[in-house]
Amino acid sequence: MSSAMGALKTATAAHHERLEQRVDIERALTSRDRYRALLERFYGFYRPLEDVLAPIDVPGFAYTRKLPLIEADLRALHSHPDTLPLAPRVPSVATVADALGVAYVIEGSALGGALIGRLVRRRLGLDSTFFAGGLGLAPRWRAFGEVVERHAPVSTDAAIATFEDMERWLCP
Repeated sequence: MSSAMGALKTATAAHHERLEQRVDIERALTSRDRYRALLERFYGFYRPLEDVLAPIDVPGFAYTRKLPLIEADLRALHSHPDTLPLAPRVPSVATVADALGVAYVIEGSALGGALIGRLVRRRLGLDSTFFAGGLGLAPRWRAFGEVVERHAPVSTDAAIATFEDMERWLCP
Protein backbone atom coordinates (compact mmCIF):
# COMPACT_ATOMS: atom_id res chain seq x y z
CA MET A 1 0.00 0.00 0.00
CA SER A 2 1.27 3.47 -0.81
CA SER A 3 2.42 5.77 1.95
CA ALA A 4 -0.43 8.33 1.99
CA MET A 5 -3.08 5.65 1.56
CA GLY A 6 -1.38 3.58 4.25
CA ALA A 7 -1.38 6.57 6.59
CA LEU A 8 -5.11 7.08 5.98
CA LYS A 9 -5.83 3.41 6.61
CA THR A 10 -3.81 3.37 9.82
CA ALA A 11 -5.28 6.63 11.14
CA THR A 12 -8.86 5.55 10.47
CA ALA A 13 -8.72 1.82 11.23
CA ALA A 14 -10.34 1.97 14.68
CA HIS A 15 -13.06 4.36 13.46
CA HIS A 16 -13.76 2.18 10.43
CA GLU A 17 -13.99 -0.97 12.53
CA ARG A 18 -16.29 0.65 15.08
CA LEU A 19 -18.64 1.94 12.37
CA GLU A 20 -18.83 -1.50 10.74
CA GLN A 21 -19.66 -3.08 14.09
CA ARG A 22 -22.34 -0.53 14.93
CA VAL A 23 -24.14 -0.47 11.57
CA ASP A 24 -26.08 -3.71 11.70
CA ILE A 25 -26.13 -4.69 8.03
CA GLU A 26 -27.22 -8.23 8.85
CA ARG A 27 -30.34 -6.94 10.64
CA ALA A 28 -31.05 -4.42 7.88
CA LEU A 29 -31.11 -7.26 5.36
CA THR A 30 -33.81 -9.21 7.19
CA SER A 31 -36.65 -7.18 5.62
CA ARG A 32 -37.29 -4.60 2.93
CA ASP A 33 -38.56 -2.16 5.56
CA ARG A 34 -35.33 -2.40 7.56
CA TYR A 35 -33.27 -2.13 4.41
CA ARG A 36 -35.23 0.95 3.30
CA ALA A 37 -34.67 2.51 6.75
CA LEU A 38 -30.92 1.95 6.40
CA LEU A 39 -30.87 3.49 2.93
CA GLU A 40 -32.85 6.46 4.23
CA ARG A 41 -30.19 7.05 6.87
CA PHE A 42 -27.44 6.83 4.25
CA TYR A 43 -29.33 9.32 2.11
CA GLY A 44 -29.61 11.70 5.08
CA PHE A 45 -25.83 11.65 5.43
CA TYR A 46 -24.74 11.61 1.79
CA ARG A 47 -26.91 14.51 0.69
CA PRO A 48 -25.25 17.17 2.89
CA LEU A 49 -21.86 15.47 2.56
CA GLU A 50 -21.88 15.59 -1.22
CA ASP A 51 -22.95 19.25 -1.03
CA VAL A 52 -19.75 20.12 0.88
CA LEU A 53 -17.60 18.03 -1.47
CA ALA A 54 -19.00 19.50 -4.68
CA PRO A 55 -17.23 22.90 -4.65
CA ILE A 56 -13.73 21.45 -4.20
CA ASP A 57 -11.86 20.79 -7.44
CA VAL A 58 -9.31 18.01 -7.04
CA PRO A 59 -7.00 17.86 -10.06
CA GLY A 60 -7.01 14.36 -11.52
CA PHE A 61 -10.03 13.17 -9.54
CA ALA A 62 -13.67 13.34 -10.48
CA TYR A 63 -15.85 12.32 -7.55
CA THR A 64 -18.76 10.18 -8.68
CA ARG A 65 -21.85 11.23 -6.77
CA LYS A 66 -23.49 8.39 -4.87
CA LEU A 67 -26.72 10.26 -4.10
CA PRO A 68 -28.46 9.39 -7.40
CA LEU A 69 -27.83 5.69 -6.67
CA ILE A 70 -29.35 5.93 -3.20
CA GLU A 71 -32.30 7.90 -4.57
CA ALA A 72 -32.98 5.25 -7.23
CA ASP A 73 -32.93 2.49 -4.63
CA LEU A 74 -35.22 4.45 -2.30
CA ARG A 75 -37.72 5.15 -5.04
CA ALA A 76 -37.75 1.44 -5.93
CA LEU A 77 -38.68 0.84 -2.27
CA HIS A 78 -41.44 3.48 -2.41
CA SER A 79 -39.59 5.99 -0.25
CA HIS A 80 -39.57 9.72 -0.92
CA PRO A 81 -35.98 10.99 -0.52
CA ASP A 82 -36.93 14.66 -0.69
CA THR A 83 -38.89 14.31 2.58
CA LEU A 84 -36.14 12.62 4.60
CA PRO A 85 -34.26 14.25 7.47
CA LEU A 86 -30.66 15.26 6.82
CA ALA A 87 -27.63 14.92 9.05
CA PRO A 88 -27.01 18.21 10.83
CA ARG A 89 -23.27 17.56 10.95
CA VAL A 90 -20.87 16.48 8.22
CA PRO A 91 -17.13 17.12 7.97
CA SER A 92 -15.91 20.51 6.90
CA VAL A 93 -14.27 20.49 3.48
CA ALA A 94 -12.19 23.57 2.72
CA THR A 95 -9.13 22.16 0.92
CA VAL A 96 -8.11 19.45 -1.52
CA ALA A 97 -6.55 17.59 1.43
CA ASP A 98 -9.92 17.69 3.25
CA ALA A 99 -11.83 16.57 0.15
CA LEU A 100 -9.52 13.62 -0.36
CA GLY A 101 -9.76 12.64 3.30
CA VAL A 102 -13.56 12.57 3.04
CA ALA A 103 -13.47 10.85 -0.34
CA TYR A 104 -11.18 8.16 1.10
CA VAL A 105 -14.02 7.04 3.37
CA ILE A 106 -16.71 7.27 0.70
CA GLU A 107 -14.71 5.63 -2.08
CA GLY A 108 -13.51 2.91 0.29
CA SER A 109 -17.04 2.17 1.41
CA ALA A 110 -18.01 1.57 -2.21
CA LEU A 111 -15.65 -1.41 -2.27
CA GLY A 112 -17.33 -3.02 0.75
CA GLY A 113 -20.71 -2.04 -0.61
CA ALA A 114 -20.31 -4.41 -3.54
CA LEU A 115 -20.49 -7.36 -1.14
CA ILE A 116 -23.57 -5.86 0.52
CA GLY A 117 -25.15 -5.42 -2.91
CA ARG A 118 -24.84 -9.15 -3.56
CA LEU A 119 -26.43 -9.89 -0.16
CA VAL A 120 -29.30 -7.50 -0.92
CA ARG A 121 -30.02 -9.39 -4.13
CA ARG A 122 -29.80 -12.81 -2.48
CA ARG A 123 -31.74 -12.03 0.71
CA LEU A 124 -34.27 -9.44 -0.43
CA GLY A 125 -34.51 -10.07 -4.16
CA LEU A 126 -33.58 -6.46 -4.93
CA ASP A 127 -30.98 -4.96 -7.19
CA SER A 128 -29.16 -2.27 -5.20
CA THR A 129 -27.49 0.39 -7.32
CA PHE A 130 -26.00 2.13 -4.27
CA PHE A 131 -24.43 -0.93 -2.72
CA ALA A 132 -23.44 -2.45 -6.07
CA GLY A 133 -21.03 0.46 -6.44
CA GLY A 134 -21.00 0.58 -10.22
CA LEU A 135 -18.55 -0.86 -12.68
CA GLY A 136 -14.82 -0.72 -12.27
CA LEU A 137 -14.58 -0.47 -8.49
CA ALA A 138 -11.04 -1.86 -8.22
CA PRO A 139 -9.56 0.28 -11.01
CA ARG A 140 -11.36 3.35 -9.60
CA TRP A 141 -9.90 2.64 -6.13
CA ARG A 142 -6.38 2.28 -7.59
CA ALA A 143 -6.77 5.53 -9.53
CA PHE A 144 -8.02 7.25 -6.39
CA GLY A 145 -4.94 6.01 -4.52
CA GLU A 146 -2.70 7.54 -7.20
CA VAL A 147 -4.48 10.89 -6.80
CA VAL A 148 -4.06 10.70 -3.02
CA GLU A 149 -0.32 10.11 -3.46
CA ARG A 150 0.01 13.09 -5.82
CA HIS A 151 -1.76 15.38 -3.36
CA ALA A 152 -0.24 14.02 -0.13
CA PRO A 153 -0.43 14.77 2.67
CA VAL A 154 -4.16 14.18 2.85
CA SER A 155 -6.24 15.19 5.85
CA THR A 156 -6.56 12.22 8.17
CA ASP A 157 -8.64 14.55 10.38
CA ALA A 158 -11.22 14.89 7.59
CA ALA A 159 -11.31 11.12 7.09
CA ILE A 160 -11.75 10.49 10.82
CA ALA A 161 -14.44 13.18 11.03
CA THR A 162 -16.28 11.47 8.17
CA PHE A 163 -16.30 8.14 10.00
CA GLU A 164 -17.36 9.80 13.25
CA ASP A 165 -20.11 11.94 11.71
CA MET A 166 -21.37 8.99 9.69
CA GLU A 167 -21.47 6.80 12.80
CA ARG A 168 -23.30 9.52 14.76
CA TRP A 169 -25.93 9.76 12.02
CA LEU A 170 -26.32 6.08 11.09
CA CYS A 171 -26.26 4.79 14.67
CA PRO A 172 -28.15 7.32 16.78
